[in-house]
Amino acid sequence: MSQWNQVQQLEIKFLEQVDQFYDDNFPMEIRHLLAQWIENQDWEAASNNETMATILLQNLLIQLDDQLGRVSKEKNLLLIHNLKRIRKVLQGKFHGNPMHVAVVISNCLREERRILAAANMPVQGPLEKSLQSSSVSERQRNVEHKVAAIKNSVQITEQDTKYLEDLQDEFDYRYKTIQMMDQGDKNNALMSQEVLTLQEMLNSLDFKRKEALGKLTQIVSETDLLMSSMLVEELQDWKRRQQVACIGGPLHSGLDQLQNW
Repeated sequence: MSQWNQVQQLEIKFLEQVDQFYDDNFPMEIRHLLAQWIENQDWEAASNNETMATILLQNLLIQLDDQLGRVSKEKNLLLIHNLKRIRKVLQGKFHGNPMHVAVVISNCLREERRILAAANMPVQGPLEKSLQSSSVSERQRNVEHKVAAIKNSVQITEQDTKYLEDLQDEFDYRYKTIQMMDQGDKNNALMSQEVLTLQEMLNSLDFKRKEALGKLTQIVSETDLLMSSMLVEELQDWKRRQQVACIGGPLHSGLDQLQNW
């Protein structure tokens, strides 16, 4: 059974979690229509490989076109309209940064697996339920979402930095080429145009550096806030559970999730 089929069989409280993160990240219609194809691709590897990500994005759009052709034959006007709109949004959003779509889909699949694992956990006894209040569960879900969002921001910023490095290399090469030219060649109209182009590149570099620095500052700020407002609180709660275990309560010794966060 595919992962998406398993997701659709979850209880409503888990389906609401699925709906929440798809609403903010990736069109659920595409996840549903291309479920098996999406699960057969290595989005995790593509999130760190631009060539692979570009190919996957192109194939995703091809798969979407095939679906459009199928629903056109069925004359499903509403679905045709929605798919055309989604295709346009996907192409506009990810065309210049294909690794971003790989990051997004990889995160969505990972979040599905987390929810499936949570849904399949054994039912807890009365004492365990009394120790794990709804507020704690809600806090843990918030941590999961915030950690995933920060990781996504970091990966996007890494891609932005790589683009900056490529732009800097191109600027350096063109600048050195001008420096090596004869003085007579430097005075012609073509050279004047090249100087203007270099100035525009320099302005763009300056702007994008400041933009990248702003993103990094935001990531550091969000990480500090997450540490101080949630993870420290989660650690304190873990310590309290150990104290309860010492006097005969259920043992919650696992630190794996907290360390992972």
